[in-house]
Parts: sequence; structure tokens; C-alpha cells
Amino acid sequence: MVRNTLPDPYRDLEDTDWWHPEELSSENPVLNEEQLSQFHEDGFIVVSGLWPNDLIERASKEARVLHPPEEVIEEHQSATPMPFFASKGGTDDRGPDAALNHMTIHLRALTLVAQLMNTEEMNLRLSQSHIIAKYGAQIDKPGDPNHGHITGDQELHVDYGNNTLLVPPITTSPEAIACLCYYSDVDECGGATHFAKALPGELTSYDPKRFNPPGFNNVNGSRDHPNPRSKENIERLYEDEKPVYYKPGTCILYGLNAWHRGTPAALGKVRYTHHHVWRHRNAEWINWQSLAPKMYGMQTCYLEQLSVLQRTVLGFAAPGNSYWTKETLDAVGQRYPGMDMTPYR
Repeated sequence: MVRNTLPDPYRDLEDTDWWHPEELSSENPVLNEEQLSQFHEDGFIVVSGLWPNDLIERASKEARVLHPPEEVIEEHQSATPMPFFASKGGTDDRGPDAALNHMTIHLRALTLVAQLMNTEEMNLRLSQSHIIAKYGAQIDKPGDPNHGHITGDQELHVDYGNNTLLVPPITTSPEAIACLCYYSDVDECGGATHFAKALPGELTSYDPKRFNPPGFNNVNGSRDHPNPRSKENIERLYEDEKPVYYKPGTCILYGLNAWHRGTPAALGKVRYTHHHVWRHRNAEWINWQSLAPKMYGMQTCYLEQLSVLQRTVLGFAAPGNSYWTKETLDAVGQRYPGMDMTPYR
């Protein structure tokens, strides 16, 4: 496990300690059978060449126009508490030719995402597109245990927590695909995202011994039920995680149930990334711009005590929806231990 809170965290890593990108064909941006199986088994895949180099170069420049490094640094230094990143929607209002406006609807990207979701491109709907500029700042608090460390080290998490109030259904056709694209270079900016492979069968089961629902920690979760997170699985994930070795245009495509975490940018540097989520048109409960990001950290008792109608209005799949299967019923019941799941059966 590499905790990236001190300068130069990668100095002792070997080549095999990284996830390296696989180069996509310049003519046909799809995965071969082996790569596709790898994605479904591991929960993610790292690739390069998904977008044309000239588009990446233009988008990288535009990201720095949206978030000039000097403004990111000033914002960090003036904020209380200090943020470690600045975020903005992944669109540019300067005109139809802006590269950032074309990243999330580029045909090469849509072709590959449709392949991962086992559907037609016409069924895709964009749910998220935003730019993050992450700054590596050192904590200056003599006597504090974190003195000299760099801000921005995250804990391992899954992204469905702030994209939906439900859980991803267990299927070989994911209802959503996330993508993190880098506009910086790891050798200069650090801040590599860490990913951990799923265990065999982990993405096709919500076994309580492995289940790690989001939104459970010391300050939230269920008021009347114990924390359902698997301590053993969390420890295993930290042992197995690796950083992604990235250059501009490297991206990670992953399911919303893939385990990963962000790490600090290199000291004094600003790292730029573009974050996307595409969902299936039928999965209307996945919406990063809805209430899910604001609600997933609340105590689960709030949703547990609401009526079926109230939950549906907030983003739950209604009773009778094809979303509800034995697996999703059991898993949503684990995410909300005090909820009566009878109406959804």
C-alpha cells in the first residue's frame, strides 16, 4: 500500500507496481475478448489512444484555461477548510469547436463504452462530465501528526455512492461506465489514481462477507443497525491496490462498483483530469447531478423511514421495475439495513 501524503511517494516502485495502459487501435477503438474479460473480472481497464492526440492536446489546454494554475493555488491557499481540488463542469462556452465539448460525445469513446455496456451507442446517456484541477499543498502545522504531509489522499471507495441511491445490478452488461481521463503527466504531477482488482466472483455477488456499501463510517450509516462494511475486504483492497501510470490521454474505464481512490498531486503541482459517466437510457436512477451526491453521506435512517412513493421521487427504482432482482433486493437491503424491502419484492 502506498499512502501518497509525503513528497516523492513512488520513488521505490518497480515497473510491475503500476497499472500500465493498453494502447487501443487507431482504426477500431474496441477491446479484444481477453481485454473485455479482464474488464468484467477486474471491474476496470486502463487504456490510451481512446481519443485522437490532437483532441487531447486541445482539451488539456482548455482545462488550464478553465482552471489557471495560479487561480487553483490561490483558491487553495485562501479557503478554510482548504480544498485540495477545484471542479467545474466539463463544457466550454466559448463555442462549438471547444475540445472539451467534444470529449464526452466523441464517437471513439461512445463506441468503446457501448461495447463495455453490451448495448448500442444510441442507448447511451451522458450523466457526468466535469474537470478537476488538483493541487499538491503541504500541511504546515508544527506539532500536528500531519505536518509536512500533502493534502488530498482519499480512502478507497466506489463511485455508485454518489451517482445513485441504489446499487449496481449484477450483470455482464453494466448500466453505467465511468471514465477518468488525464490531461497531465504522472512523472511531473504525481497524483496517480489507485485501483484494486475485484476478487473472483466479487462483481457477480453481493456476498455480505465482501459487501462494502458506501456512506458508512463513524459519523453516518444506520442509526439502529451495525456497520455492514467488510473490514477484511477493505484491508485486502489496500494491500492489492496499484497506481495508474498515466500520460495525457491515458484513461481508466470502470464500473461504478470498482474500488479506487485519489491521491495527492505532487508538491506545488496542479494535476488536471476529466471525469465522465455514461449510463444506459433505462437507468434513470443514475444521475450525478441529482440528489445522490448530497444524500449518500446522510444517515441511512432517512431513506429507511420514507414511503415507497417518497423514495421513488428521490431516485429509487419503483416497485415492478426490471431493476429489482433477488441480488439487487438483497444488496439494497444491506445498504439500508432498516428498510422494509417487501414492497419491492
